[in-house]
Amino acid sequence: MPAQPPVSPNVVELDGPFEHEMLHARGIRLHAAVAGSPEDPLIVLLHDAYGGWHDFRDCIAPLAQAGFHVAALDLRGFGMSDKPPGESGQDIRTFIGDVVGAIRALGHDDAVLVGADSGAALAWGVALQHPAMTRGLMSVSGAFPVDMRRAIAARPWDFGWIILRALWFRMPSRLVRLKPGFNEGAIHRHLLLNTASRYHGTEHCARTLRLRADAALIPHAARGIMWHNRLLTAVVPVQWFNLKVQCPTLFIHADQGLWRPVVRRAAARVEAPFSSRHIRGTKNLPHVEAPGDFVDTLLGWLRQH
Repeated sequence: MPAQPPVSPNVVELDGPFEHEMLHARGIRLHAAVAGSPEDPLIVLLHDAYGGWHDFRDCIAPLAQAGFHVAALDLRGFGMSDKPPGESGQDIRTFIGDVVGAIRALGHDDAVLVGADSGAALAWGVALQHPAMTRGLMSVSGAFPVDMRRAIAARPWDFGWIILRALWFRMPSRLVRLKPGFNEGAIHRHLLLNTASRYHGTEHCARTLRLRADAALIPHAARGIMWHNRLLTAVVPVQWFNLKVQCPTLFIHADQGLWRPVVRRAAARVEAPFSSRHIRGTKNLPHVEAPGDFVDTLLGWLRQH
């Protein structure tokens, strides 16, 4: 099958009740879709390894209307954000620094972090390394990489897809890029694996698939996909192994047994109010599948804390 031509980053510059801003953070530019007053508390939305800011396109306005300053980021290597060359230095510490820089560039000293999949791994890292900058943590189908690795080691048969992703994207990058790992079929399979069957076949699902497939064709976006798949089980400094989260934490997960040991490990890492729940009718991407229910869940939890 011939390679598809690259597309402009502007393919993800969607119109809507938000503004597109370029944030200058630690020497790179990060794109964010932003809404709400800068005087209100900040919520930062962090997408998964195959997505982008647009995964949260239906969440931004209702969160802003509820009294929050909201920023959905395109993380390093994705969408309209910068895509630095090379592989060295593109590790979890770098991405943590990006998020911290984005919070400051938005004019805030702290934020509620909402992360999905690899974005959740990143959010945990920020909460552990910068507790004073983390008002709250909502982890969606993801965990601190140390806890994910330990859960996988204990029950590897439950985590086949995550193990496959971790192994594949740690191959030499030149080999990964020679394989059809970033085509529309692969992105389609990932979306279907991580969403409930009732979402499949909907107009929203088709739109999300198109956005993700187009975003993957942006020049050098493959690097971002590769880096963020590695974040799920990233190697972190030994000094981080026993760190504890000091802010209220909500863990959102699919109604699947594999998440129970992950949630237990997550709860043990938090020295603040911790809760977990499943959003009915969704799987691993509830902010994509049911954004209204997702926003209601997030706001209900924030009101309690």
